[in-house]
Amino acid sequence: MHYSQVLAELEKLKVEGRISRRKTDELRRAFDARFTAAWKLVREGRVKKYVFKPSGKVQWIVVGNERDYLIYEASGYCHCEGFYMSIMEGKAKACKHLIAQKLACELGLYAVVEEEDENYGSLMEEWRKTES
Repeated sequence: MHYSQVLAELEKLKVEGRISRRKTDELRRAFDARFTAAWKLVREGRVKKYVFKPSGKVQWIVVGNERDYLIYEASGYCHCEGFYMSIMEGKAKACKHLIAQKLACELGLYAVVEEEDENYGSLMEEWRKTES
């Protein structure tokens, strides 16, 4: 399954914060352990939608165990090592952070964090750090 097909499947999940057992099984088959890890991130409230004011810029973040991961929703890009090691080499369809962000977005299970535009640069600098 290509990533765009994966996104199409995830977009069908709008079911008021719940996923049917059949859909859960389909997603587990599509993503293996990455789905389970992503669903755990969502359940633990680790997906954040930062909204910057007054510009309205949005930045998605998934809080990992050791650092925060930038998600670029429109391009299907994550700033994690797994993205480079697996997705770019064709070994996986999506990392757990991308799956978690999409699940959280479609199900409405994310926290909204409002920040002032003046904090955008420093936060992006922090999130872009590649070391733990």
